[in-house]
Amino acid sequence: MSERPSPGPLVRRTPRALTADDRPVRLPHAEFDGPEARFLGEPVARDLLPPEAADVWEACDGTRPYRSWPSPQRELIGRWHAAGLVVAVPPPRAAPSRAPVVLSPHPDDAQLALGGLLARCGGRVVDVFSHETWTRRPYYQSRPALSSRLLLAEERVACGVLGVGLTVLGHTDAADRAAWRENFFLEPDAEDAAAAGEPELFGRVTADLAAEVSGADLVLVPLGVGGHVDHVLTRRAALELLVRGELEPGRVAFYEDMPYSLFADARAVAGRLPAGLRPVLVPGPEEAALTKQEALWPYRLQVLEAVTRRIVRYGRGLGAAGFAERLWALPESAEAVAELASAGPAC
Repeated sequence: MSERPSPGPLVRRTPRALTADDRPVRLPHAEFDGPEARFLGEPVARDLLPPEAADVWEACDGTRPYRSWPSPQRELIGRWHAAGLVVAVPPPRAAPSRAPVVLSPHPDDAQLALGGLLARCGGRVVDVFSHETWTRRPYYQSRPALSSRLLLAEERVACGVLGVGLTVLGHTDAADRAAWRENFFLEPDAEDAAAAGEPELFGRVTADLAAEVSGADLVLVPLGVGGHVDHVLTRRAALELLVRGELEPGRVAFYEDMPYSLFADARAVAGRLPAGLRPVLVPGPEEAALTKQEALWPYRLQVLEAVTRRIVRYGRGLGAAGFAERLWALPESAEAVAELASAGPAC
């Protein structure tokens, strides 16, 4: 008896339909073995990914608008989108006047926290600890090399949806470092030991970030809510650059790590950082919220769909008139952050 396809990975409840000018992008989790296909390690029904549709599948690379395909192919791509096999990249926007650089401890952190801002304003994401193998999916737990490749592929797709640049620094995730493999979350009184415990790594991260933030108008740094050691190290490296004068306070603001800020007090963390940090809501149109949700869908190996939906709901509850995300500004960067917050639909 042949193995029955599992519907588990192919259920997506998305409020966003493909529009004529969207550019479909296939997700990287499909594997093909002759006429058989798997997605996230599960078999896919042949009528959804038939062998004769291979050329259409390969052409879903973000370069071609949905309207350009003939009607039968549009119908098939629409089914792929509804099933979660492809995501929609919105049409290109005008070049932003102020594009931030977001320091992301891992692939997905910048998008989870600031996907709406990035969708609206563009910018560049700098992934620091980007060599990862951890996944919650058993199929990939036994395939660490594949997991590592796919985690970066997920990040590239998400950045494509948001229309932002990506720099990958390649440092190893805490879950794969001997010092933190068993527990990579720090209590507040242990955060000072993070850099001291891995001085050579901290030095390399700090040097890499110095090069990446040079010339940036605004650098957005994780607060370190939740105490993940990689988030703390990224924040401390940015603070080290402030102390050295390699990064000016007027160019720095902090963002609330997600999903940790759903459960922990970002205000308390901000209170332990440089004096004078003040919260600033950065609102965005509903389209930014929908684009953020679309950009979070590719993260299938580590992030639960329920978590991404809760993050978007949290953003909708932050703003008085709709969706928002929150930054924490230094006194010197307050004006630049206020300009970002008050900009129109496109920064």
